[in-house]
Amino acid sequence: MYTATLMPSGEKIVINEKKSLLENLKDNGHYIKSSCGGHATCTDCIVKIVTGEDNVNPPEFNELQLMGNVFHITKERLSCQTFVTGDITVDISAHDKAEDERRLKNKTAAFSNTKKNGPRVRKREEVEEILKERQDRYEQKQEDGQKWYKHWEKDSEQRSKRYGGGKRPREFRTDHIDHERDAKEREQKKLERERREKLAKVSPRSFNDSLKDKSNKENFSSRPAKKSKEEIAEMTSTERPLKSNPERKSFRKKKD
Repeated sequence: MYTATLMPSGEKIVINEKKSLLENLKDNGHYIKSSCGGHATCTDCIVKIVTGEDNVNPPEFNELQLMGNVFHITKERLSCQTFVTGDITVDISAHDKAEDERRLKNKTAAFSNTKKNGPRVRKREEVEEILKERQDRYEQKQEDGQKWYKHWEKDSEQRSKRYGGGKRPREFRTDHIDHERDAKEREQKKLERERREKLAKVSPRSFNDSLKDKSNKENFSSRPAKKSKEEIAEMTSTERPLKSNPERKSFRKKKD
């Protein structure tokens, strides 16, 4: 059995290990505010552990979800989720029964006055005055709407506001359109395009394009065919290839 010292009175009570701190305090006749009945769904039963922080169980998930992991800073715990494992000192000064009853009474005072007095009933004079105000607003709205009706027929000097209506739309300009001329231009462009395509087919192909064409690959070669000695001998002096000039100086190093 462990003892818990209550602040600020300094009273000491005996703690039952199998019960929570909330149940132990209520069993000893101390008031602790609680709205959920000890199910960790409210934060009304908060108490402050002054001493003996290591003599209580660590916070569980339900408590961390409400309070956060700030016990090492605030020293506050939910008394319904706190189980004592040693002597501790607890501050319960935040739980005042008289103050809680006063707040509850002020909160429900408006509802009690409504039940006593009953629904508000307006007098005939008040109802007539409200109806007259509504009729005046409706007539003013109708009068403002009449200013817009056929405003383009009214004198422009009388209009204080410039309106966007009452104007004829601007006609489209069509004098520059000539369908026959456009048709001739399209026909000329078509003929010019066909002529360019025909020339592109007749023009000689490049070396890379000829290599891609397998049919012309054998007939096309980057180097001319090698001539035999008989063909070279039959060539005239002008057609015969020039031989190397023996008088030409060589800059290569002679081998020893």
